[in-house]
Amino acid sequence: MTNTDRRVRKTKAILKKNLIELMKVKNISSITVKELCEKSDINRGTFYLHYRDVFHMLEEIEKELYEEFQDMILSYEISPNKIETKPILQDIFTFIAQNKDFCMVVLCDRGDMAFVKKIVSVIYEKSYNDWSKIFKLDDKELFEKYYSFILYGAIGLIDYWLKNGMRESPEYMAILTENIIVNGLKSLL
Repeated sequence: MTNTDRRVRKTKAILKKNLIELMKVKNISSITVKELCEKSDINRGTFYLHYRDVFHMLEEIEKELYEEFQDMILSYEISPNKIETKPILQDIFTFIAQNKDFCMVVLCDRGDMAFVKKIVSVIYEKSYNDWSKIFKLDDKELFEKYYSFILYGAIGLIDYWLKNGMRESPEYMAILTENIIVNGLKSLL
């Protein structure tokens, strides 16, 4: 049984790697099962044991990564007296580094922006709820403007980091992002 499980994991890993490679150069809608299987040196019948089509495969990859990301984000508890974002930011940047090829594909023009929005919503809900406990929200609309700027600025920073070869460590990127966030939010106090 464990050999079968290992073979299945290996097959899925090869398919995932090659799907991401193909998505670097073409839209998901242009990728065929035949093309993916040839690139992966896997029989199409084997592919269909696991997935209906390439869209289903991408959906399964996204679901797995989303659940892993969500579990990581929701595991953090806030301190009611201070903003401490470095640990969670470092985990986010480490997660991105560990999944860099997929993240690069998702953030490119051919990427799945619906998946990015799903990830953003997890971050938004967690941090908005946490930060609203720390900051006095007399002007909720102003807070949301700041938050939107910070969130999409962070996505831009992640995109920049990925496109420039991730030369900086996840720790460095977490510190940089935390400085940007904290300095922006302090003006609301």
